[in-house]
Amino acid sequence: MLLSMTGFGRGETRTDQGILQVEIRSVNHRFSEISARLPKGLALLEGRVREKVQEKLSRGKINVTVTYEGEEADVGRLQLNRQVAQRYGEVLAELREITGLEGGVDLAALLVLPDVLSWDRSAMDEASGWKLMAPALDQAIEDIWSMKRREGETLARDLLGRLDLIGEAIDRIVAEVPRMVQGLRERLQRRLQEAGADLEYNRSRLETEIVLFVDRTDCTEECVRLRSHLQMFRDLIEAPEAAGRKLNFLLQEMNREANTIGSKAQDLSIAREVIGLKEEIERIREQVQNFE
Repeated sequence: MLLSMTGFGRGETRTDQGILQVEIRSVNHRFSEISARLPKGLALLEGRVREKVQEKLSRGKINVTVTYEGEEADVGRLQLNRQVAQRYGEVLAELREITGLEGGVDLAALLVLPDVLSWDRSAMDEASGWKLMAPALDQAIEDIWSMKRREGETLARDLLGRLDLIGEAIDRIVAEVPRMVQGLRERLQRRLQEAGADLEYNRSRLETEIVLFVDRTDCTEECVRLRSHLQMFRDLIEAPEAAGRKLNFLLQEMNREANTIGSKAQDLSIAREVIGLKEEIERIREQVQNFE
């Protein structure tokens, strides 16, 4: 199965206490890198969030953002410290009496004094927090996974078409090998004739040279291995597990076989086929970088 590393997913949980939202974004990355931003009240769940995401998304740079708006959200409850405010009032009244200065205490000035107002940010216990977050997280994971799968299926169709092109190029290369060998035989015979040599006398040497040349230039074995790699590539596309890393390694082997065919075959038409073949392998390689 091909899964794109690029995707977005969103999940939401609504309760009487508030609304919790989970957003997951993923982009290409060589390895798996997961970062999570949670409200302070749910920060103790970061490890469980990472583990849950890792179970489904095996590769990519993944950002998980959790927001919570409710009675127990990160902002908490704004509270008035009555004892502190009362003490400020008493001190200001005493100060006015000591100094003999006139004027009342402005409410706005009193509110900005330290510790008059405070935020109560009490964290949820782990069980309650996970019960609230788990449904939204599961929904976001399923959402991004579905998007990655759809994009992977679209790219897979393109890859299968390119594999067919490579297979056709291999067929043409194999068909050209006998013509290449026959061309060599004719060239050697022509050169011997031009040199005035007795062909019958040099027949044994001629056949020996042809056998040696065929051994050096025969790319049939490489073509067979390359066809085998193509079939393995197709099997990995259809396999249930993510195949990005395996496909990347397989492409290295395919490129190695193509290079060997090009170096062995001393023929212009085969060289042209190899160039086209390597172009398709490179296009596939660029696509494979987008898969888990």
